Amino acid sequence: MKKIIVIGGGIAGLSAGIYGLQNGYEVALYEKNATPGGECTGWNRQGYHIDNCIHWLTGCTPTNDLYPIWQNIGALTDDTTLYREPYFYCLQRDGKTLHFWSDLEKARAEFLETAPEDCLEINKLFDHIRLSESVRVPCEKSLADMNMIDYLKFGMTMADMGKVIKEYGNDTIADLAARFQNPLVREMLTQYLHDSYKAITLLSSIGFYTGGGAAIPMGGSVDMIKRIVDRFLSLGGKLYTNMPATGIQIDSWQAKSVSFADGSTTACDFVICAADPAVTFNRLLPAKYMDKKLRKMYETKEGYHVSSAFHISFGILGSEGYGLPCGSSVHPCKPYRVGTRDFDHIGIRLYDYDESLFPADKRVLQCNIPQEQEDYEYWKALHADRPRYLAEKEKIAESVRQRICGLFPALENKLIVLDTYSPYTFTKWCGAYKGAYMSFFEQKGYKSLTAKNSIRGLSNVFLASQWLSTNGGLPMAAVSGRFAVMNLMKKDGKISKSSRA
Repeated sequence: MKKIIVIGGGIAGLSAGIYGLQNGYEVALYEKNATPGGECTGWNRQGYHIDNCIHWLTGCTPTNDLYPIWQNIGALTDDTTLYREPYFYCLQRDGKTLHFWSDLEKARAEFLETAPEDCLEINKLFDHIRLSESVRVPCEKSLADMNMIDYLKFGMTMADMGKVIKEYGNDTIADLAARFQNPLVREMLTQYLHDSYKAITLLSSIGFYTGGGAAIPMGGSVDMIKRIVDRFLSLGGKLYTNMPATGIQIDSWQAKSVSFADGSTTACDFVICAADPAVTFNRLLPAKYMDKKLRKMYETKEGYHVSSAFHISFGILGSEGYGLPCGSSVHPCKPYRVGTRDFDHIGIRLYDYDESLFPADKRVLQCNIPQEQEDYEYWKALHADRPRYLAEKEKIAESVRQRICGLFPALENKLIVLDTYSPYTFTKWCGAYKGAYMSFFEQKGYKSLTAKNSIRGLSNVFLASQWLSTNGGLPMAAVSGRFAVMNLMKKDGKISKSSRA
């Protein structure tokens, strides 16, 4: 059998490895850390569990195109229990609460009751959220490989999105909020994503909930990765951890081998780079090989933004309710500073839905405070002075703890800081560009882009990464692994250009 080396053991790399094995290749996967999973991970602190990744997983219904991919790679199995949250998020202010309920009509009624003066815009918004439920992730063929006929056929499968784009396609979230008179509705719309991001990003995210496709696999990120790794190993894959790749040796337009930090070199027939592209094209391969669309996303900083977060995880002492809302909620508060910006809201997420991870006396409250590109540079510079870096994290954690206890007085003396981590943490952990947990968000006036999984000028090196597409996340990482193997098989003559892996 011909040998594939996969560099990077996150979702994209594991997916690529599984599809490679299923199509008759020998696969060796090399991961720089002690455990695979990349940013899809979790860890324990002081007897509590911190889940870093899965707030919700898209494609959790059998009718969704993603579902068979999740099943194939082992992310979802027949005995995986799914938890569906009652709402996407809620906003609480001055005794009033607004929810984006998973029940769309329940949410519509609540918004209409709160802001009857905005009834026309509210009904328009919720009508278009319903239409946004039609959005699909391309699973059969990458958008970068589609011809015009492929693209039209794919577009027809979610024709309702055309109406959403016509109504809101030129709007940012700030533009969307400005359509409403009611201040609580405007506040609600601008507190989940940065208000410069496109409105349809928010609408489609809510649509995943109202359409029933968003759920949380019980066992969280760690158990999901374990299932995927078990699937990879059961197919005969070889997994090597604590093995950072240091370079890919090229000769006559082909990769001949991969070198590693321990000084070893391994020969191969194919390489799939599933590391962050910022690592692939700065450490493993010359930057000249980067796809022009991918390069445009990296270089056009005003048009393609990346987001990260400063994270604080609190352990809750005791099993009382303390008045906390379930799931994700947003609350106005006294201003506080994180990175280069001031915030006057706190977003919190209660982890109590999975008794195997969060029993009644070991519940976790997480705050993920949005950080942009300039904030990342702040944290990167501060990290060079370790005592100041640690002191700033501790200061922010205490400031946020005080504000949460101000909102929920029963929590006073009931919150302990489990962990704090900055955007720079994820650059150290898995090379994440600007510490981001998702790929680029295109801004107003800029097009969504998808780069190719193949590399021009190299006949046997391929890419698998959420970063190949704007708005990438776990689903794009999983399908990208499949697409990388499809392109590899075409180069290997195993399938024709029109075939599917």
